[in-house]
Amino acid sequence: MRYDIIVSGYVSLDRVIKVATELIPGKTSIVTNDNNVNLEYGGCGINFACDLDKLGKSVLPIIRVGFDYVQSGFKQFLEVNNISTEAVEMVDRAATSCSYLIEDKEMNHITLYYPGAMDEKYFNGYKEEWFKVSKLGLMTVASVVDNKEFLTMCKRVNIPHYLGLKMDEAAFPKWFVKEVTESVNGVFANEVEYEYFLKSNAVSNIEEIFEINKQLEFVVKTKGKLGSEIYFKEKNRIIHLEVPVLETNEFVSSVGSGDAFMAGFLFGMLEGYSKKECMYLGATLSTFIIEAAGATSNAPDRLELLYRFNRFFKESE
Repeated sequence: MRYDIIVSGYVSLDRVIKVATELIPGKTSIVTNDNNVNLEYGGCGINFACDLDKLGKSVLPIIRVGFDYVQSGFKQFLEVNNISTEAVEMVDRAATSCSYLIEDKEMNHITLYYPGAMDEKYFNGYKEEWFKVSKLGLMTVASVVDNKEFLTMCKRVNIPHYLGLKMDEAAFPKWFVKEVTESVNGVFANEVEYEYFLKSNAVSNIEEIFEINKQLEFVVKTKGKLGSEIYFKEKNRIIHLEVPVLETNEFVSSVGSGDAFMAGFLFGMLEGYSKKECMYLGATLSTFIIEAAGATSNAPDRLELLYRFNRFFKESE
């Protein structure tokens, strides 16, 4: 089988815990959501794969799962969502990785993560064939060992590869971010991650990044309620565009919205849309995700996405 995108990233069995007050050591915080014990299946790469599958694109996530792969319901989740298991590796002596996502009333998050089977000590190498049958590569948060192999393979088979940066210095130490920057074709980051990206490369402005890497196509910065912006290269010029935050029917949870933005943007690239249209596709897909609990539970199909996108994009003209 051939794939549109191959993606790295931790898998995660998530529990979302919403609290009414700020977390302070020594003080009790009241949990406000009844569904705090429910498992949500995700992780950046899996969320991304789910979102793109609904849009008719094929994604190959590279993941390791533990002895609870079937019992936890995760295997069934992948099958129901038509996500390829070609690059799934079983680790019998560890549990599948999991997260506790603590969310306050301002939608800020604290993530507690157990790496389990995704720990780098269980790394067993990647197959070059996975990359040969993929059009693009997307690196998300995983162990440095995993992502170094991912980067090596993308470069070896010469496929365009993109970075979904996360503010995790264990996964993305500065030296590794700098190494990725030298060959990557595009970068996605939020405001904090964007500043870390610049510091990792010892530069003060984004234009210098395009000098470091001549094949860099774009850098996207998402800004939450302030919208998003992109720097991209066109005819030897660096162009800057801003996209406002888009209207949503309801704001339930922001979990998974960043992964959705990348999915919408890269869907647009695969379909031949302009960079501005790709930004709106990413922002539009995010609006669906934040309207429901769960990182992918409200992911739209192609017609739903394009209908809402066309309305938003026309309003911007």
